[in-house]
Parts: sequence; C-alpha cells; structure tokens
Amino acid sequence: MQTMSSLAISDAVLAFSCLFSVFLMAQKKAFSDVHRLSATAALMGFLLMALASITGSLRYGISSVWTEPHEMLANAAMFLAPPLTGIATCLGVTVSSWSRAAWGRLILGVCLAYEVCRWYGVDIIYRDIQMALLLLFALYLLIRSSLEPGPRWLIIGSIASYFTGVLIIGTEGTLAGYLRLDLFRYLIGLGNLLLGSGLYFIFKNRYSNTDQTPA
Repeated sequence: MQTMSSLAISDAVLAFSCLFSVFLMAQKKAFSDVHRLSATAALMGFLLMALASITGSLRYGISSVWTEPHEMLANAAMFLAPPLTGIATCLGVTVSSWSRAAWGRLILGVCLAYEVCRWYGVDIIYRDIQMALLLLFALYLLIRSSLEPGPRWLIIGSIASYFTGVLIIGTEGTLAGYLRLDLFRYLIGLGNLLLGSGLYFIFKNRYSNTDQTPA
C-alpha cells in the first residue's frame, strides 16, 4: 500500500508540473508568430505527459481499471513528448520555425522508428539515445546562443534535471530507500517546470517582431 501510495503521489506531482507547462504554452497570443507552432508542439508534448501522469495517479491511487489507459498514454508520452518539447526548444533558441507539415512528418517518423525498434526489442535503447541526443543538441545550441541569462539557466536546469532522471536515476529498483521511479518522476517534473518557464520567456520576449517563414 505504501508503494502504491508513493507512486500515486509522484504521478500527481508530475501531472501538476505538466499542466503548469501546458498552461504556459497555451498563452500563444502573447508569443511572436515565429514561435507559435513551436509552442503548440511543446504544449502537445507536455499534455501527453500530463494525461499519462493523471491516469497513472488514478491507477496507483484509486483503481487498477486505469492500468491499460495509463500504459498506453505513458508509452506515447515516453516516445513523443521528448522530440516535441526538445525540438520546440531548439527552434525557440535559434528563433526558427517549422511548418505544420514538418511537425506532422516528425510525429510520423517518431512513430515509425518506435515500431521498428519495438519489433527488434530495442525500443528502450532508442528512447534513451533519442533523449540523450536531444539534450546534448539543445545544450549545444544554448551555449552558442545569445539568449538572456534567465531563460538560458532555466533551460539548462531543465536539461540537467532530465539528464539526471533519465540517464542516471532510471526507473528500476530503489535508491537510498526510495523507489527510483518516484525519484525519476520528481526530476522530470522539476525539468518540466523549468523548461516550460524558460520556453514561455523565450516565446514571449525574444524577437517578438521577427518575421520568419516556417521551414
């Protein structure tokens, strides 16, 4: 019961962080045109994580009837949320934009890559490599950019939190008496709060009058 309760609580905390970032990304009227599609993509990524976390909290805290919806949404969030939020971050830092068609091709490509990796039993390796590459590329762009210190450090903090959760803590077993899965969720939640805040300031304040043509 204690384990089940801790999982329900950590999922609820993660859901809160996701919904906070969804709220920030929904303020699209305050964003410059070049950033609005990126904000929509990031919103979709945070929303997927929010739905997965909400159903997870219901599963572990109320009833196992939520097991199937939780597993389906958690799987979708695990593979789609990182590229949606990660590429939105890269585009925000570089003041670039993708077209709706380009975002659609990304989603289809990620789904296809996942299915191929699942057939060969390397979907977890694909997930970790995808996450690591996105984090490293975003960090590289941040170092090279002229971004203001506030948003820069918010996003760097989010990258550090994601990196620690995904590639160091993991989700299996325990650490110092705590479930690694709980610690993982708290770190991802912290990363979401930092990333959502950083993206909000970038999308709202940086190059607000820039006129860019989507790729």
